[in-house]
Amino acid sequence: MPIIKSDQENSPNISNKSPFIGVGKSFRSKIDSVKEYGIIEENEDIKNDFFYGMPFGLNYNDYVNAQNLKSNLINKYQDMQLLEAIEGFETNSEFGNVFTINQKIKSDLKKFSREKAKEKILSELRLIYGIGDTKKKYLKSRGYHTIEDLVYHPYFSNEAKDCLDLIESMNTKNIMDRISHWLSRSDELAYCCSGFHEKEDFLFFDIETLGLFNRPIILIGVAKFNEERLSINQYFLRDLNQEPAALNEFLSHIGANTVLVSYNGKSFDVPYIRERLSYYGMRGLTERPHFDMLHFSRKAWRNKYPNCRLVTLEKCLFGIERNDDVPSALVPEFYETYLRTGNIGPVIPIIEHNRQDLITLTKIFSKLYEEWSQ
Repeated sequence: MPIIKSDQENSPNISNKSPFIGVGKSFRSKIDSVKEYGIIEENEDIKNDFFYGMPFGLNYNDYVNAQNLKSNLINKYQDMQLLEAIEGFETNSEFGNVFTINQKIKSDLKKFSREKAKEKILSELRLIYGIGDTKKKYLKSRGYHTIEDLVYHPYFSNEAKDCLDLIESMNTKNIMDRISHWLSRSDELAYCCSGFHEKEDFLFFDIETLGLFNRPIILIGVAKFNEERLSINQYFLRDLNQEPAALNEFLSHIGANTVLVSYNGKSFDVPYIRERLSYYGMRGLTERPHFDMLHFSRKAWRNKYPNCRLVTLEKCLFGIERNDDVPSALVPEFYETYLRTGNIGPVIPIIEHNRQDLITLTKIFSKLYEEWSQ
């Protein structure tokens, strides 16, 4: 956005040195170092020691531990090449090349069947205009237990027929829109719509960036199921010129039936990817069903656990504790150290952090099925 100078700034008799210039620069530097989906929950207290310039949402001990980790990694990987530390290869396309890391692990995805998904959605009478909690209770007392039953109701018949046709179509996006309108976007029925798809259709994804607002994406991770195996592909930028190639590889995973799954991806990852695609004049990311696990996790567990950060749920639900992990807020600093020094040590935990996020994302998807399939 162009900077519009005031009349005072344009005047030759007034100094251009504003007392707020330093404050503005400092504020911008703080914003650039914070990753937006390092989510701060309403019920979290930001305590412990804090010092000027420390990234928001990070406590003093975590910051010091991360700095020690970075120093240790620099020493450990001194004079070592990326291929010596991580098994990968260069992927080439018309947009250039990008370093690709592929891993397959034994895993499976728990999800609703089409029949069970339809059954649960059809049992919710509030999807019909004019039916709230009180009316729903009354109708059930009169024998109207499903939307199918309402087809024979003298007043709700036409609305019920339209809703029934929509559900029978299994048009996930339109059904989710209706659920969001009458209930909420985090309602378990919206999650149930995932049952309309095969597990091979789901594309779990996560990005790592250099900050906010027009900063490059430095790593894109995607994961897909094939029978009982999870295939993880990560596209890491050796240098920032490889960003178009990484974006192109991400798009290559999206087919006609692809459904997106993320953690805060609706607010952060997807808009960010679209902005970067637009920056390079590349084809866009088309609208498609998107299951954001953050919304559903808050619905299921926000009153049970301290917060709904991915790493918190990972620990509370699955007993996983990360070692030598880089906090999301410090990913830009670690990557910039790599660019400045050429030492690949600081990027090792970034790649591992992204990989673990993808694995945990699939586990949360399955855990929500267990939670809401009763």
